[in-house]
Amino acid sequence: MPTQQAPFRTDVHALRAVAVVLVLAYHLDLGWLRGGFVGVDAFFVVAGFLITGQLLRQLRDTGHIDLPAFWARRARRLAPAALLVLAATATAAVVLTPRQDWPTLGAQLAASALAVENWALAASSTDYLAAGDPSTPFEHFWSLGVEEQFTLLWPLLLLAVWRVVRRPGSGERAVLVAVVVVVAASLTCSSVLTTTDPAPAYFWPHTRAWEFGVGAILALAPDGASCAVPGPRARTALAVTGWLGLVGCGLLLTPAVAYPGTAAVLPVAATALVITGRTETGPLGRATRLPSVRWLGRISYPLYLWHWPVALLLPRALDLPTPSRVAVTVVLAAGLAHLTTVLVERPVTTGRLAHHRPRVTLAVVAGATALVLVVPAVGWGALTGQLREDRALATELRTDGDRCWGAAAIAPGSGCAVAGEPGRGTTPSTVTAAYDVDPTWDDCQAEATDARSCVVGVRGGTRVALIGDSHAHQWSSALIALAEQRGWELHLMVKGGCAFSHVRWSDVSAADERRCGAWNRAVDRSLAAAAPYTLVFTSARADLRGAPEGTDPARSARDGYRASWQPLIDRGARIVAITDTPAVGSGVQHCVDEHRADPGSCRISTGRAFAAADRLVAAARATPGAVVTDMTSSFCVQGACPAVIGNVLVYRDSQHLTRTYVTTLVGALGQRTDAALSAAGPAGPAER
Repeated sequence: MPTQQAPFRTDVHALRAVAVVLVLAYHLDLGWLRGGFVGVDAFFVVAGFLITGQLLRQLRDTGHIDLPAFWARRARRLAPAALLVLAATATAAVVLTPRQDWPTLGAQLAASALAVENWALAASSTDYLAAGDPSTPFEHFWSLGVEEQFTLLWPLLLLAVWRVVRRPGSGERAVLVAVVVVVAASLTCSSVLTTTDPAPAYFWPHTRAWEFGVGAILALAPDGASCAVPGPRARTALAVTGWLGLVGCGLLLTPAVAYPGTAAVLPVAATALVITGRTETGPLGRATRLPSVRWLGRISYPLYLWHWPVALLLPRALDLPTPSRVAVTVVLAAGLAHLTTVLVERPVTTGRLAHHRPRVTLAVVAGATALVLVVPAVGWGALTGQLREDRALATELRTDGDRCWGAAAIAPGSGCAVAGEPGRGTTPSTVTAAYDVDPTWDDCQAEATDARSCVVGVRGGTRVALIGDSHAHQWSSALIALAEQRGWELHLMVKGGCAFSHVRWSDVSAADERRCGAWNRAVDRSLAAAAPYTLVFTSARADLRGAPEGTDPARSARDGYRASWQPLIDRGARIVAITDTPAVGSGVQHCVDEHRADPGSCRISTGRAFAAADRLVAAARATPGAVVTDMTSSFCVQGACPAVIGNVLVYRDSQHLTRTYVTTLVGALGQRTDAALSAAGPAGPAER
């Protein structure tokens, strides 16, 4: 007996249209829909409702789920358009993006094709809602990854529960109970993790599963839950409340809110109210049946896929004023979405191709995915080859010309050309620079708010610590070398984006404030319980956090840093504050690519590189027991900061150092720290 199909619902179709408009408005930065990211939550609820309804009808009719057939239908629905957009975007990105971005693009292309982009972004702690963060044209595939993971696992859960019960009439109740448990557990997980680790929590399927689950509960309720609402007026009131609530979330929520967490309950509840109201008559019903609304709902999926690559890559191809850029983006993305619907989606889902056996469909999709993966596979091969060339060049240059290698070339009186020997190349290359990090970068960063500590150097030696954000951590290669030379037991306590301080910053989101505050409190407790340190190195990014809060920002910064430092100073430690490194911007690497014969022409003025006040250094200069190690002269000379020094690329991105360059700074860091400590004299009684 064939499974009965659900009747078409114009209100659910309209939800898709509104959801994609919200997302577009958010990504195009129109200003008046800053919370448009809630459109993704609406998509998740709708997906949970429709998929669960489809599975439930099959369970009612047959008592089982034809898993290959179900997955084949989902593959026909999602894969063709996604793979087309991935292939087209990869081609355009190679033409329009700088070479140094290619490795990241290849990795995200592969992750998107394999439906794990959400995990890739979570692993890199990407803050999806952070304005100004570097983005790739594949980032929006994270939501498709979450949906595909739900599609893979959800029928297995429902089928398992149904088969365990086996009693007539009890299957649906058992499935409902199981879904409620999933929703409760996932929402709890989302609330906790959004507070403690907001960036990856945004992408994880276990923090998003409850949104699909809410849609599933609506599908499990009789007649989509609408029968529980007496009368058309009450249902209309629910639907109107839901529509207003969903749009209101788009208008009132901002990227500064901790999300998803409990804040996501608002758009999820609003979407659920629209589905529960099931208003397909009257003025509201007529609005959902408007041709424009139905067209938007029909192209919503390909429009979601196309809009972000177009929005990101179009400005690199055409220099347009903002209003024209927005208009062209919308028209081009909508046109591509319409063509994708007509030429790709419709033939695959309703034409002759829809009648292939499930295993054939899945095999074809797997083959097409493999073809797309050829691009990042070839790129990965080229990348590993370039890495080998970088290491070989570094060894050659270090051996043949150590006197002018790296930072030695910028030292006063060196007699070297600052950029190095012309014609000998630069290492690492701009393509591999992002991978030129110390091994502790992945192994020692605190993942949540724990005070994670790595111990390197000489065990049992003089106790020294490096504490702070990624701008502190980038010094680890040089400090590890000093630790081995001087017999230090070096403890690394680092977390990206979190300075070692209790300063409250004006431009930091509430979620990041909570995250870094919790990490700093955990570090304080760990340090108080540990044996005293002799030296504690720290540094912090100066251009990220705005100004300290308070009427006197300088005093607020000083007090905030001292709150972290003073307990260590009181136990005899010296705080060594390393000046922040230049903020050179991403254009420097692009310049190196364009001027390979003359990389010395790629430089930025010290005024621009150090435009932000280094509050940490100012606090250290005003704090007894703290000293400053000024490394500026190792990066800048005659009012400019070169991108290449001694044949070494200095920066791996817009403001982090390459490990290769840091390893050439061991001597300078040691000498300047010794000089600063010597100038400060012996520790006073309060510092011992």
